[in-house]
Amino acid sequence: MDYELPSLYEPFTWISYAILGSLVGLAQAGGIGGGPIVSPVMMVLLGCSSKQAIWNTYIMLFGGSIGNFARLGRERIQDGSTPLINYQLVQITLPLLLAGAILGVATGKWLPKLMIVIFLFAILLNVFLKTKSVYQKIREKERNDLLIQVEMKDLVLSENNRQPQDLQQQQEKEQQLYPIENLKEIALSVIIVVALTLLKGAATIPSILGIDYCGYGFHCINFIIFAIGFYNVKRYRQQIRKEEELKEAVGNDFQGDKIGNVFEITVKSSMKAGFLGGLVGLGGGVVLTPVWLETGINPPRAAASATFTVMFTSFISVFIIALSGGYHISQFLILASVSGCGSYLVAGILKRLVKKYKRESIIIQVLLIVIAFGLIVLPLQSIKDVYYNPLSSIQFGRLC
Repeated sequence: MDYELPSLYEPFTWISYAILGSLVGLAQAGGIGGGPIVSPVMMVLLGCSSKQAIWNTYIMLFGGSIGNFARLGRERIQDGSTPLINYQLVQITLPLLLAGAILGVATGKWLPKLMIVIFLFAILLNVFLKTKSVYQKIREKERNDLLIQVEMKDLVLSENNRQPQDLQQQQEKEQQLYPIENLKEIALSVIIVVALTLLKGAATIPSILGIDYCGYGFHCINFIIFAIGFYNVKRYRQQIRKEEELKEAVGNDFQGDKIGNVFEITVKSSMKAGFLGGLVGLGGGVVLTPVWLETGINPPRAAASATFTVMFTSFISVFIIALSGGYHISQFLILASVSGCGSYLVAGILKRLVKKYKRESIIIQVLLIVIAFGLIVLPLQSIKDVYYNPLSSIQFGRLC
């Protein structure tokens, strides 16, 4: 590859990295990754092509999600009962999120760039309007129910002394900061996709089995990825049903945190998020975070869980591009460090603000600001692309 990052000896380079790191940090804090928002800014600040900007953005999303996890992975929800990141939610999301991305990438290669940009703008606008509606509801609730948390806390404390032993054991299991069983399933989903990607190959990566790119064997392995994803989702549904029946039998009232209530909409949304992510370069969080907010999951938990999924989706993108020789090691280290530090710092600042003002809706405000920024930058960058490359913007491509 010919592209190199600007010299670190130039003052403007540090200013550019500070802007990019902050932007990634805000996007990660809002739970949306930030791919389509970061890429246009990177093209301007770092002087790279649109293709290289997208590749660099994958590194920044990966580094940013690690920084966000380093800050929030040790946190718990407000009552301290379970981790802030809902690992079970991530577990049921990943299989079809990763599978859907395969279909989205193929469709994205076929559709004209201008049509993809129109899709992206429409999606961002729809997400912005939905998120704004959710923000207004949550903000109104914050204004009207300031004393409810104290009353509920006292009620829970008085009941804990009378809990049966089986219920206490179940709750101790859920209180694990890093639930091993869920993390194993998450790792399995990623390993399956990485392994099958190596088997089938890609446009710039030869198959280790000698399978022709875009041939019969190539599409068969894509089908296998989908089949495994659907099988795992079905298996998770059965596991969750049995677990919740056991919880109900020992007296767990779930307190509005019943994963079965959001299972179906999460599965459907994960497939949609994966497809749109592959089609227009979105992170799954753009679709998932608003959906989870609408189901009643509190903003910090919805954003943290969505950003955790970005760690794995961006890793697979970085992995594939790295195999094709798309990165220098110095490029990876610099961009990942910038985004990781930016996300870590921004997550810490927002955590203090939420705690100080007792307003979880601050997270949604950040989400709205970042999406609004994308709605402004995206059309401007698209007009520039169409002006300089009018034919390539309206031409159809190939599915492979």
